[in-house]
This record gives sequence, structure tokens and C-alpha cells, in this order.
Amino acid sequence: MKNNLCVLLLILLMAGQTAAHAASSATLKKTPSTVYGAGPALPPGAVTVRPSVATDISDALDDYDTVPRPGVADPFEGWNRFWFRFNDIFYLYVAKPTYTSYSAIMPHQVRSGLKNFFHNLLFPVRFVNNLLQFRFMAAGAEFGRFIINTTTTLGFANVAKDKKTVAPVDPSGEDFGQTLGRWGIGHGFYIVWPLIGPSSARDTLGRAGDILVDPLFYVQPWELAAGTEFGLRFNDIDEVLPIYDDLKGAAVDPYISMREAYLNFRKIQVTR
Repeated sequence: MKNNLCVLLLILLMAGQTAAHAASSATLKKTPSTVYGAGPALPPGAVTVRPSVATDISDALDDYDTVPRPGVADPFEGWNRFWFRFNDIFYLYVAKPTYTSYSAIMPHQVRSGLKNFFHNLLFPVRFVNNLLQFRFMAAGAEFGRFIINTTTTLGFANVAKDKKTVAPVDPSGEDFGQTLGRWGIGHGFYIVWPLIGPSSARDTLGRAGDILVDPLFYVQPWELAAGTEFGLRFNDIDEVLPIYDDLKGAAVDPYISMREAYLNFRKIQVTR
């Protein structure tokens, strides 16, 4: 009997130690908020989780979209891409080799002189558009440069290049497309023209205005005027081809890169 009582006491003692150990372990496993006191509870509905519902698979992949959105509408993308490829072939396989041969034959001084002459010849375009933009100081500076260059070298040398002007003058000058942009008219839509290249509805209308002010437009016969215009513009493409090569070589989609580069360039010209 005594032995049975000792065994019973030993069992009770071991059971008490086991319970104490289990309680201690449960306390250690509790989170700090349950040990040191419960924090304020959020009201029901404070946090709501809703699954993302995409109406189109492209909506769900917006974060991975790497194609830039066009700055203007491009409703004629099929037409534009066709003429972009046509111009690309023409520039790289016709214009570039021809100009390389031309520059090898024609001395640099002659090419530079023709470039200065053409720029001086287009003085009316720059002068009229400065007036239309109420940039009278810039118009006066253009007029002064035209008089100096014409009376000294007939425009074949840019004598007035280093002359200080009363107003800053952009070397590329102003055109009717820029004038329309300054008066708040947007691009409308993007368009690519054969041989001419990227443009927009606004700049196409502006180019028509530039032609009306271009002195060569009034030269007769028209074949002589067109041939002279083409020859002088061809003489100027030495600055365009390297830029085109760089832009096309670094682009995943050259068409999109050319479109965005053109729109950004025109935006800078209009807002400067």
C-alpha cells in the first residue's frame, strides 16, 4: 500500500512538471501582441482585398508594356510603315552611296558654299514666320544677316555668322509648321511622305505655306526650279544621314523611334 502511494505521488509530480513545461513553451510561442497586451482592433471591412479583373489580357500586362504610346494619333500606320520602309531603302541604298560619291568628287568648299547659298535663299521663309509669331527682333536679325551675306558674297559665305544680334536666332530658322504650333494648333495626326519623310497634318500644311514663300517656287520653267531645289536639298543631307543611321541602329522598332524623335524635335522647336 505504501509502495503504491509512493508511485502515485511520483506520477503526480512528473505530470505537474510536464504541464508546467508545456505552459512555458506555449508562452514562448505566443506573439508579442498576445504577451504584452492586444492592440486596437480594426473595424470590420477596414481592409478589403479585391482580385484584379482585366477585361483584356493586355490590361494585365501593362506593367510589362515597353512600346511607347504615340504623342499624336497614328491612324495611317499601315501607309506610314510602307513609306518608311521605302524611304529607308532609298536613303541607305540610293541617297547615301550617291552622296558619298558626290562628296568625294565635289570639294568641301563648294558644298559648304552651296549650303550657305541655299540657307540665304530661304530667308523669306524665316523672316515671314518670325513676323507671324510677333518675333520682331528675330525678324530684324534675320533681315540684317541676309543683307550682309547677300551684299558681300551673294550668300555663298555666311559672313554674318559670328555677328552679334539683338535677339537670339535659331540657325535652322522658323517655318509655317512652327508658326501654327505657336498659335496653339496641334499636330493632328502623324504622316510619312515619300522621300520627304516624317511629318504631321499640321506640318504638311505648314510645308505648303513654306513653298509659297520659297523664291524658287516662282522660277520658270518649273523644271528648272524643281531641279535646283532638289539639288540644293541633296547637298544638305550630309547632316541628316549620320543621325538617321545612329537612330535606326539603336532602335528596336525604327519606325516608332523615328516617329517619337520627330515629334520631340518639333516640340522643342515650337516651345523654345
